[in-house]
Amino acid sequence: MNDLEQHMASLADCARPFSPLPRDCPACGSRQTAAFRPRRAPPPAQIATVRCARCALVFVDPVPSEAMQGESYGADYYEPWQGRQERSRIRLWKRRLALIEARSPRGALLDIGCGDGLFLKIARAAGWNVEGVEFSPEGARRASQRLGRPVAVGDLAHEDLLKGPFDVLTLWHVLEHLAEPAPMLDAARVRLRPGGLLVVAVPNLDNLPMQIAYRLARGRRLPLYEKGAREPHLSHFSPSVLAAFLERRGYENLEIRADRCALAPAKRAIDAGAAVLSTLARRLLTDAMVAFARRPR
Repeated sequence: MNDLEQHMASLADCARPFSPLPRDCPACGSRQTAAFRPRRAPPPAQIATVRCARCALVFVDPVPSEAMQGESYGADYYEPWQGRQERSRIRLWKRRLALIEARSPRGALLDIGCGDGLFLKIARAAGWNVEGVEFSPEGARRASQRLGRPVAVGDLAHEDLLKGPFDVLTLWHVLEHLAEPAPMLDAARVRLRPGGLLVVAVPNLDNLPMQIAYRLARGRRLPLYEKGAREPHLSHFSPSVLAAFLERRGYENLEIRADRCALAPAKRAIDAGAAVLSTLARRLLTDAMVAFARRPR
């Protein structure tokens, strides 16, 4: 067994042993939870989404083993990115990089969950010194090809990789896929320079316009978890929950704003309307959000 096979086997081992007992909240450790959405079948026939009574995080319980397998992010997952979505994704990454550059001078940037490396390539072309790490071997292979140099494969929260220090560390839609997001935020903090910038983008649980549009189009509520989903989400954050979570993990100077990341025209239109409603309601209602926070000096 080579090093990569051993690494993937160890990740699979971590994902297997699930207790029938309710798990602790992955954000604050509380054991007090209540069903967020009623079950349609008695346990254990269906995975439940529950809300923490202490910090209000909504999360999947128990964690389904298929959600933690690296092979879920194989070649089929990445193919659309290199096709019709490529130009839209380039524009998206340039917009996101502009938000970072408005808050930090160019320096060393680490992208956790770097996918196929497109963001890293764009940032490097803009003058950043970039590094990436990817859980999926297929994603790391593609990122390495794009950058012309190796990209680390692994779990930064549990492995001795890429110690830094970095001026900026990005987590673009990573936390929602993790069974335990707190260790990842801790690993990010120790790799940032004092005063360094953390960027975290996640879906917004308060995305009411998207929920309404989904119900009108599909005749059912927007699911928080579906078996076999292309991108299973294990934790669900509202803006206030995300802000409190980051503060508990030792970050400060928080700013949360819309992450306008939809690529499909219909979703872009819905999200544009949600942005207008957010201004009127003084409440973030877009489908996704991005938080900027600092490691204390």
